[in-house]
Amino acid sequence: MINYSEADLFLIEKYKDFLPKKVFDAHIHITKKPSAPDVPFDTQTPADYKRDMSPLLPGVEEIRLNMMPYPARRALSQLENGLRDKSNDYAFSLVEEGCPNVVSPLIHPKDSEEFIWKLTERPGCRGLKCYAHISGEQDLESLPIDAYLPETAWVVANEKKLPIILHLFRKAALSDPENLSYINTMAKKYPDARLVLAHCGRAFASWTLMDSIHKLQDNGNIWFDLAAVCEFGTMAACILKNAGKRVMWGSDYNVGMLSGRAISVGSWQDWLDGEDYKGTQRALVATENLMAFYQAALLLNLDQTQIEDIFYNNAASLFG
Repeated sequence: MINYSEADLFLIEKYKDFLPKKVFDAHIHITKKPSAPDVPFDTQTPADYKRDMSPLLPGVEEIRLNMMPYPARRALSQLENGLRDKSNDYAFSLVEEGCPNVVSPLIHPKDSEEFIWKLTERPGCRGLKCYAHISGEQDLESLPIDAYLPETAWVVANEKKLPIILHLFRKAALSDPENLSYINTMAKKYPDARLVLAHCGRAFASWTLMDSIHKLQDNGNIWFDLAAVCEFGTMAACILKNAGKRVMWGSDYNVGMLSGRAISVGSWQDWLDGEDYKGTQRALVATENLMAFYQAALLLNLDQTQIEDIFYNNAASLFG
């Protein structure tokens, strides 16, 4: 059961009139981290999402979801144990005929072009999700993107005009020269693939985005989602990059149901949670995220059409 604090209720009251009637959440995890390596996963459903998120989205009448399995650290890296496939199968099982939700299944660095092509032919598949944790590597902060995003995925995404949702690693995120070079090179090589930089390019340390966003060689196929970002300046920079045309809101459910927020601190980032909140009011990550988007919209004087684009229309266009 989610505990909505006084801080949540205060922030919801501030931003509630800003919310449109329709929301397409571009970034949610439909399964939770396994409690042990031999436990496949804890499952959640779109109904769980609506139960938990509806108090944060008052007045919203229609919700669509891009559902991704939770990329549990290490547990899904061994293909022979079948956990990755079971996680994907579960997400696909939630897409019924006529269902407005979509699935972006987890891909593995060893996946062949044939395997990924067959994955994209499953009903409801509208994207691909890669994640460094399932590479099986230990040192994620020095891992290059091609160690967890195989080029076979780019080939298929390019042919089918599909998005790839990328969570950057390496400490400097988008400002890391290798990361930036890879993104610019592959976006140019595969112009019909759509690359979604999750979490504003993992810009929890906002300088990593501010220092590098102008260096992106935008071919019209680089997108951003706002999932779990809690600083409005970071969001504003992404919106200004392309006038909000390739920016999408995301809750990062169920991570968004944790209490706290990501902040820039000095040369890096930190998460305020638990004891960090001693003596202060505590809100959920998703509430802080929505408040940050509200502030970014005020700062940029976004009109209703732009707000509706970021909350719904852009994701509906990208995911179909």
